Amino acid sequence: MSRLYLFFALICCLALVQQDAPAQTYQGTQYCQLCHSGAAGNQYTVWQNTLHAKIHLRPDTISVRPLDWFTRGDSVSVGIASAKVYLSRVGNDYFARVGAGGTNYKIAYTYGWGFKQRYLVKIDTSYYMLPIQYNLKGYLNNTTGSWVPYNASNWFNTDGTPKPINNTFRTKSWDKNCMGCHITGGRVERVVVGTDTSWRATWANNSSDLNMTIGCEACHGPSTGGAGPGHQMNPRTLPSKRAKLEVCGQCHNRASSWRGPGLVGTHEYNKNELNNTYFNPGDTTHPLSEFMNFGMPANGPGGPGTWYDGKTARQHHQQYQEILGSRHFTTPFVEITCFTCHASHKGSGGNHLLVDSLTVGTTHFRVDNADNTLCLACHATHEPFQAIQPAWVQNEPAYRDSIGRYVNQHSRHSVYDPLNTLNTGGSGRCSKCHMAKTAITAVAYDIHTHTFAVVPPVQTLRYRDSTRVATGMLNSCAASCHRNPSGSTAAVPSFGIPTDPTLTNWAEPTDLALADTLWRYWQAWGFTGVRELAHAVPATYTLSQNYPNPFNPSTHIIVELPQQSDVMLAVYNIIGERVATLMQGEFKAGRYEVTWQGKDDFGLQLATGVYLYRLDAGNTSMTKKMILLR
Repeated sequence: MSRLYLFFALICCLALVQQDAPAQTYQGTQYCQLCHSGAAGNQYTVWQNTLHAKIHLRPDTISVRPLDWFTRGDSVSVGIASAKVYLSRVGNDYFARVGAGGTNYKIAYTYGWGFKQRYLVKIDTSYYMLPIQYNLKGYLNNTTGSWVPYNASNWFNTDGTPKPINNTFRTKSWDKNCMGCHITGGRVERVVVGTDTSWRATWANNSSDLNMTIGCEACHGPSTGGAGPGHQMNPRTLPSKRAKLEVCGQCHNRASSWRGPGLVGTHEYNKNELNNTYFNPGDTTHPLSEFMNFGMPANGPGGPGTWYDGKTARQHHQQYQEILGSRHFTTPFVEITCFTCHASHKGSGGNHLLVDSLTVGTTHFRVDNADNTLCLACHATHEPFQAIQPAWVQNEPAYRDSIGRYVNQHSRHSVYDPLNTLNTGGSGRCSKCHMAKTAITAVAYDIHTHTFAVVPPVQTLRYRDSTRVATGMLNSCAASCHRNPSGSTAAVPSFGIPTDPTLTNWAEPTDLALADTLWRYWQAWGFTGVRELAHAVPATYTLSQNYPNPFNPSTHIIVELPQQSDVMLAVYNIIGERVATLMQGEFKAGRYEVTWQGKDDFGLQLATGVYLYRLDAGNTSMTKKMILLR
């Protein structure tokens, strides 16, 4: 009976395909639904419960959050003069009046679902996001939340009056700026009527609601009319790691559309404006770089939004750029792509759509982020856990103590509690240190970094006076655990430093005091070693030549200080980028031996090459050269 059912289902699929379907045409998710909701798998069924499927929803009593604000007719302040957005509900319709005397718009779609809730309204032929955003308490947690403004200056003048609907206003439309990564098979056209210019988006299957989502073809490429195996691209079979990463990278990046070398594009998604073409993940002859400009500087127009190190994401949806610069991209041990760790067909009940099984080589694992098996499935027998055996990972509860011993050696922590049974917040969990929450989409902080590198406490000290892109800079130790431990992390030490409820200013005295304490632990653990030598007070500032030189794996440097001084000893690569901080802060007069392990400030091994190390102390600066051999 099951074979008969499968046969008829395949016949149905073939019938669909035989329709006139030109090559590279997006048919829509309903094209895949018939076969992939039972006979040929349940991918469609489980996809319906993902955030990809819920990114836009028609407003109803479930999708509108918080519902009671609309029912009561409450208003939300937007932070500009006395301007507000007035909410209301009439039967099954939901409205928002922009300004006390402004237009009352009917809400067409909700947007977000996971961490945040925004609302789309339609003006003429284009959609616009209202200037308010509701932040949920946590990921998929709608028990409480709070309203914040969302680009309110797009809608209101500085005196709080609504802006006119003109060409300037229309440049902020959802169609022009956002739709490319929020729908399936999106296209946008520039519409000029007399002196008016607007943008109008369309998407698969006559812009149906089902395709105002990240549907099947968004990842598998447009349907091309062939039936059976191979009728659509399987991302796992793409010919290169970069091509596989581009499947997700087409949206999980922060760049502009392609408009020519050095030019910021008109859109924020993958469109080649010169050729009027769009990225297709199944066409590896035209890589993503032909449709997006990834060459713009960080924190500038069209560039990624990073912290001061230029690597760590400060804004959301740029995991693609982070992973390209990570050791996961260059590792020779195993191929790691986005869908190594993430299952796009998985229901939203799982945390961030993480996989629950993984095959490495020929070895199969049941995996979980919480107990480290997700990471250890690949890292077992490889750095930095060469001693951990795959069999231990396959039977993690039985070998937890053995695993913990090696993880603690690596992390320099004394307690191994990844499952948080001891109220440590997950001490020893790999993702706590290597995937700290550094970017903000709704609640500070709610997006994990994908550099997989630890942001050391010295970065908070280093950028204490920086205010250009943020006030100061976070570090992984504080952001993940030690800043404001309470509740599930109550056993985490705060080193007696008062709490900081906002986490938006990382240059406050409490942040700097915590970073200083954490940095001293970091150095004492051997990432960088500084010890005072018994010696008479030197007569002058001195910086010795490192020894041995060339070196591998470590080298020593002697620093002499004739008086108490504010000291900076740092290592730079040949183009002048600071890669490692060896001494920073106030040091009393004396003779110091610095041991450097050839690692950067993130604890990662540096490559063979020539490096410069520079001492700045008192009014003295000295620079010398050293050679690292691997």
